[in-house]
Amino acid sequence: RKMMRRVTYFMLLLMFFAGCQRIPLYERSTKINLVIDLDRSLGHDIDLTFETELPKIYQDKIDGVKPTHYEVLVYDVATHDLVSSHIVGENGGTLTLFPGKYHFVLYNFGTVSTQVSDLHHRMEAEAFTTDVTASKSDMIKSMSADSDVKGVSKAYEDDPIIYEPDHLYVANEMDILIEAFQGREEEVTIHADASSIIDVYSLEVLNVKGVENIEKVEAFITGQFLSNYFGRQYRNESPATIYTEMTPDAQHSRLYTVFNTFGKIPDGDSEMCITLSVLTRDGKTHQKIVDMAPVFATEDA
Repeated sequence: RKMMRRVTYFMLLLMFFAGCQRIPLYERSTKINLVIDLDRSLGHDIDLTFETELPKIYQDKIDGVKPTHYEVLVYDVATHDLVSSHIVGENGGTLTLFPGKYHFVLYNFGTVSTQVSDLHHRMEAEAFTTDVTASKSDMIKSMSADSDVKGVSKAYEDDPIIYEPDHLYVANEMDILIEAFQGREEEVTIHADASSIIDVYSLEVLNVKGVENIEKVEAFITGQFLSNYFGRQYRNESPATIYTEMTPDAQHSRLYTVFNTFGKIPDGDSEMCITLSVLTRDGKTHQKIVDMAPVFATEDA
């Protein structure tokens, strides 16, 4: 019996070793070199009458400020849920992912007024700005209450009044397949083309009398997109009013500005006007409401 037991144990051991195969304890992740190609040719429409050196705040809107860091958001292609996030430098960087198929969305850090939210889901990731202060909102609503400009009172009453955004550079690389490489270290290079989701316009009022006596000019521009769902490259079609400031130019008797926007709503879908609140050096405030639809309806707008 002892001999039979030994033979049985020996046979079981042979069967065990013969049936063994090497199984990796975990799936090997792949190293990814992400290269960011930044396109700074902004979508702007700048047409000022006089060739003067613009203040830096305007020049930054026209040229854009080069980003120094980005957040890379990696999403599942089926659920659009966030799988992982990574911080890289101005030209890109290295990250590791398990094999699979992903959507890559990246955006730059360093914005002042533009904020992002709901990054947990690609379809909900949104770029937006905050509402202006209650005092500014109340002021513009009271100014527009008795206006005879079409739609202006309703626009200021119903639509959010927001600060203008600064440039957000975004790249969307969809359906990127990360393959599995068995038994060897492999690197994959992915190129991401980043560009601004913000539009830039110039605005000026000519032949203004008494510009030298103007202390401050606030401008409220209706008919703008509220925000941008940058994970799916879609502008939020809800109308909003953009708040910005204008610069008095006594030499050329004008008021002018360069402003950023998530985009202007197409003609016919929303009324567009500008309301100016002008503070003079004697402490008095003057208001003017102008219908801008005919201006922005031109081919040059």
